[in-house]
Amino acid sequence: MFLLAAVPSEIIGFYLHQSFATTGDLSGGFVDLLTSVLIEPLATGAAIFFIESRDQGGKLSIYDSLMKSTGIYFPLATSYLLVFVMVTLGLSLYLIPGFYLLYKLMFVEYRVALKKEQPMEAIRASFNQTKGSWSLLFLPFVFLLIILLSSQTLIGYLLTSQNDMLLQVFGGVFESPFMAFAVVVGYRLFSLTSEPLS
Repeated sequence: MFLLAAVPSEIIGFYLHQSFATTGDLSGGFVDLLTSVLIEPLATGAAIFFIESRDQGGKLSIYDSLMKSTGIYFPLATSYLLVFVMVTLGLSLYLIPGFYLLYKLMFVEYRVALKKEQPMEAIRASFNQTKGSWSLLFLPFVFLLIILLSSQTLIGYLLTSQNDMLLQVFGGVFESPFMAFAVVVGYRLFSLTSEPLS
């Protein structure tokens, strides 16, 4: 899913960077956020539905998973944006509040997709779901955080130029297995810490 989403996402991002002539970090960050809000919720939602189908013994195809994700695109995109803003604000107050919020909000997209909750309801429920599961969730969370931050750092190091579309697409393709791994592990942790899905 993430591999399929990486190519259009990076191409759209490249052209948005070019059309807005983004030279500053703030405007470049805005374009990156806009691009990720447009594409990533679809890929994440489709991956969650696909994994859930396989976990339940079903055979939902990639296309059907994507169509199911499209049906809840607005709540997924809204929850993605809310989580991003909250974690960014937390990180701006120093790293610890940001990482704490990232930990507490780790199940928001799963709750929106699988429990059909609205974004604010999913945020509250994710806070509650992680409350008593510190011993189970902390080490996998730290492991995923290290993997994702390391991949981002490596991609940033390899892609020194924002002006080469092929390099940008390569960076997105390189990152997609890490994102997929994070969703799979996140789904397993979500399943272990939530009440049975109805």
